[in-house]
Amino acid sequence: MVKWCELPVKTEHWTFDNFKISAKLKEAYEEARLMAAGEYLQPFLTLMGPSDNGKTHLLIAICRNWLEQGKLARYAFVPLLLDELRAGFAQGNDGTYEERWKKFLNVPLLALDDLGTENPTPWAQEHLDTLIDYRMVNGLFTVVTTNLTFEELQTRIGSRLMRSGKIVSMAAPPFCKTNKAGIKEVLGIKSPTEIPDIKTATEKLFPKEK
Repeated sequence: MVKWCELPVKTEHWTFDNFKISAKLKEAYEEARLMAAGEYLQPFLTLMGPSDNGKTHLLIAICRNWLEQGKLARYAFVPLLLDELRAGFAQGNDGTYEERWKKFLNVPLLALDDLGTENPTPWAQEHLDTLIDYRMVNGLFTVVTTNLTFEELQTRIGSRLMRSGKIVSMAAPPFCKTNKAGIKEVLGIKSPTEIPDIKTATEKLFPKEK
């Protein structure tokens, strides 16, 4: 179950117990704990704020709590999610695309990390719209992190995130000073234009055991 969730490497210690709570992060922490316990009254929780302030830490902590309760959860770095779908789509009628797509649509908890860092092509926007809309209509728990402001989000997606849950601002100083390498550091990303290809990113995030 843990392997299926595909949590990134170097995040084993990203739990609620070692999350450094400050006044500006308290609300996000408390909302994340409710989602992790399955006590959230709405299906969507969005953590919004600048890079390196603990959004992904909380996202992964939520996933770990769900897994500990024996419930399925799936982590997805948004640009790689879309690349994974494209790879299956490009392979034609072998069923790979449909299988992957249904997995993201229907998993009980989907953790979408770094919404807004994807290449905003019409294909990508269409799939993100469909994914979020489907999960909203079916009341499936979804946690989203983004560096964008609400005004910068694609209008349709932003309205659904707000309508179906709570958007929490995490306007705190960079968290990376007290935390280990984040997803972007693991991938060596310094700007939105440096998203690596899916093969390279997968090898870095999920190295094979020797």
